[in-house]
This record gives sequence, C-alpha cells and structure tokens, in this order.
Amino acid sequence: MLRRKIEEKLELWYKSNTALFINGARQVGKTYILDDFSKKHFDNYIYINFIEKANDIPQFIKNQDVEGFLFNLSTIIDKPMIKGKTVIFFDEIQHIYTYMQDHGIPYTDFDLITLMKFLVQEGSYRYMLSGSLLGTTLDNVVSWPTGYMTSYTMYPLDFEEFLWANNIQNDVIEHVKTCFYEKKEVDAYVHDKFMDLFHKYLIIGGMPEAVNVYINTNDYNLVSLAHQNIEMYNRRDILKYAPQNNRLYISQIYELICEELNKKNKRFGLTQLKNKNNHSIIDNSFLWLINAGIVIPAYCVHEPISPLRASMQRRQLKLFHEDTGLLIYSYMDKEIVGKLLNEVHDINYGAIYENFFATNLRSHGYEYMYYYNNKKNGEVDFIIEYKGEIIPVEIKSGKDYSRHLALNNLLKINNYNIKQSFIFYNDNTKIKDNKLYFPIYMAAFIE
Repeated sequence: MLRRKIEEKLELWYKSNTALFINGARQVGKTYILDDFSKKHFDNYIYINFIEKANDIPQFIKNQDVEGFLFNLSTIIDKPMIKGKTVIFFDEIQHIYTYMQDHGIPYTDFDLITLMKFLVQEGSYRYMLSGSLLGTTLDNVVSWPTGYMTSYTMYPLDFEEFLWANNIQNDVIEHVKTCFYEKKEVDAYVHDKFMDLFHKYLIIGGMPEAVNVYINTNDYNLVSLAHQNIEMYNRRDILKYAPQNNRLYISQIYELICEELNKKNKRFGLTQLKNKNNHSIIDNSFLWLINAGIVIPAYCVHEPISPLRASMQRRQLKLFHEDTGLLIYSYMDKEIVGKLLNEVHDINYGAIYENFFATNLRSHGYEYMYYYNNKKNGEVDFIIEYKGEIIPVEIKSGKDYSRHLALNNLLKINNYNIKQSFIFYNDNTKIKDNKLYFPIYMAAFIE
C-alpha cells in the first residue's frame, strides 16, 4: 500500500465528532485510502457507491429528515447498521447531485451535504463522503455543515510521497529539506539519486495506479496503459457530467493543454477554440475543468504586490495538467521519456518542469497560483507568497539557467522591495546575490 500524507489527517478526524468529506479529481486514491482506513478503525463498515447503486438513488433521496433518511438507507444496504460501531462511506456522491439536476429536483428537496449536520447531531453512526467532480456539482448546496464536517482534498502523490514509494528513508528526505531551508548544497550522491527519481516522477506522475504499476513491474509500457485508462476516465467524465452547451469547449480546452504549454509564453490562447467569441461559455468551460481538479490554473499579475489575488487577471492564465505523467503521456512520444531518463538537454522540458512545480504547489496548500507579466519587463514563470514575502520563481530545464532577463528587470524595481528570488534548475544549490539556485526537486518542499 502506498503511504499517503492524508493518513495523518484521517487519524485526527477519527478522534473528532464530525462527518468526513474528501474531495479530489478522478483516480487520486480517495476510495482506496478511505476503504482501507474504515476496515482498520471500525467494527462495522458499510460502503455505498452511487454509481453502482444508481437505481437506488430515487429511494435514497426521498426524505430530508434524519429518521426517514436512515430508514430509506437501511432498505438499500445488505447489512445491519450497529449504533456506535458503524461507519457509513458514501462514495461517488456526485452521481446523486447529477441525477437530481437531470431530473429537475431542487437541492431544497434533498441535500446530502446539508443533511450531514443533523445526522452527526443524531449521533448513531460515523459518516464519510467522497466523489469526483464535486467542485462542479456542489455549487448549490443549501447549507454547508460548518463544525459538523471535516473536509480535505486529495491530489496525486507529490514528489515526497513518490520518494516514500521508492523506499527513500525519512532521514534522507529530511536532510535534503534542511539543505533547502538552510540554502546548502546536497551531497553529490544524494543529489544524483534525487535527480534520477525526479525524472522518473515526471514520467510516471503521481496517480496511484501508475505509481503502483511502476513499483510492482518496473515496466513503462504498463505504466503507459495505466495513464491511458485514467485519460479515458477524464474524457468520459467530460462527456457524461459537463453541461451540454459547454462540452465542446471543455473537450477542446482539455485537448489543447499540451500544445498551449509548449508555446514560448505558455499562456492559454482562445484562437483555436471554435466560436471563441462566446466568452461566457468559454469562461464557464475553463471553470468547470478547474473545479473538476483536472487542470491547474496560474493567473497573471501585472504587479508582484501582496495579496497577489487582489490583482490577478482571470482571463490571462496558464493551464497546467493535474499530473506530469499524464501530461507526458499526452505527448505520445517515447523519445521524451528516454531523454528525460538519460538527462539529455537538447530539447526543452520547460513545460514539464513548470507543470511539476504547479502540481506540487497545489498539493502543498497553494489554492491560487500566479505568474508575472509586464510588457516592459517581460514574464516570470511564477510569483509566490512564501513565508511572508513575495518571491519570483524561474524554472529552468536546460543549460541556460543563468539567463533570466525578465527576472533581472523585476528585481531592479525598488518599489516592489523583492529581497530574493528562486531559480529551480538541474544542478546543486548555490547563491548569487539575491538569486537562490536550487535543484528542481527542492520545489517539492515549498509549503
């Protein structure tokens, strides 16, 4: 079983008196981790998957009151609910809300999220809820049960979790973290090992299915089949769950991510979208993919001033893929895989490296991501708020890591009072004036 950071959070939830809500994109390991946790921590475990139980949804949603709900629930399960010893796991709950939307049933008639407050107050059982695409289906929840529900979001494995999967010991990881925090060089042997695993992480990504296949078989062809399977789910979800008038745009945007990232400025353009002048539908299409967790946006800011969110430009954005392994799979080019593994630098890996940075930022608590662009000064890959400072970040995949004109221009502007910048690249740690050069894998330690 893959070790996941969310396990510690689940232990904290277990000691609480709340329901548990786990959000996350398709195939990030939500069901597996909650299934395993429930079997280990509860005497009686009831699992309900609403894709498998689709025919029972009309019966399930008949009552909004606790007594009626629990009775209806008992009619669609095949084991008793033992008071004080039972956890009930409602999985794929997006299917309930999609069913209600399709049949014109308002959330005021039935809302499982809102009902959780009263089920927790009743106190007979523990409850867990999970599903995919929840950011696209829960906008109209009547009342979020604040104080009665603990919420977490799961993502693909981050680089540290990938290190655990490859049996890298905690003391080694902590040593490298300390080198990052203290701006020190990493031991050459450890640096080479981490760079090797970093390149493998780019290729395999963090989807549990792909990581498990890699760990168990060491066969990239089988990893690629796992990626194909996940991609199939993503495309199927778009066709099944996306609003009908948005599906064409959503599919187009998803298909164009790889191509747009390979552009020099990586900004997502609308020129290739059909009927691109329908801005409302296009905006909603971007938002659907973002809320589904399938893509990660980075928004433009024209001035690097805190708070960055106050000046972000919502229609000027880069879109990154939720997983680097899926991004590389979308290239359909084994030559990239071989060159990454052999550290050949005659092609530009910038889009892939930046995608790695974006995925790890998101999994480490950065809800919003930004890049800097100014007609006069140029473009800087990322701008982050880190430990109370505004930090410009450049991601360098090749040998020209010392060339960053836009960053130099930005650092010269005294009004912004930027004290330091980060450059993540392939070599070891070094400091040059207010530019801190770190190995690219250290980007995984920004919290």
